[in-house]
Amino acid sequence: MIAAERTLTVRHAGREHPVLVQIFLPEQVGPNWNCRYSIDWPDAPIESFAGGNDAIAALHAAIEKVGMELHMSRFHHERAMWWLKPWVGYGFPLPKGARDELIGDDQRFYGLDKP
Repeated sequence: MIAAERTLTVRHAGREHPVLVQIFLPEQVGPNWNCRYSIDWPDAPIESFAGGNDAIAALHAAIEKVGMELHMSRFHHERAMWWLKPWVGYGFPLPKGARDELIGDDQRFYGLDKP
């Protein structure tokens, strides 16, 4: 069952394409939990999951992992992806060690504190 979804837009092959991001409800797997997600990239859709000790940990890990997938994509590096205009970013937090990858509004809301 889908817990949440967001549609981003990418410019690919000279056209704009919707990219649906779906995060599913966490599922218990033995003593742990998995939270599946999918990203419908125009050239290579992916499905993966993140795990945790309980449902909240798995959901949190999946949200951050989606953020990493987005920020490590070629569309991000080519500046060919957006969520809302004039919002600059995708609205997904990143793990602390990767927050230097955040841009625009995401950096303001989820970035590292500057001394």
